[in-house]
Amino acid sequence: MINNTVIDLGTPEGIDPLTELLRSSAKQLIAEAVQAEMDEGDYRLASLAW
Repeated sequence: MINNTVIDLGTPEGIDPLTELLRSSAKQLIAEAVQAEMDEGDYRLASLAW
């Protein structure tokens, strides 16, 4: 019989500055990519109306 043990690591007390920088940069890149996709979709819809 195999016994597996799951260890709860919890959340860190503080997040290091590098992790925070990477997270915020990734969020910004995702937001810009989504906005670009939305703008492209709006352009395509507008061109169909003409």
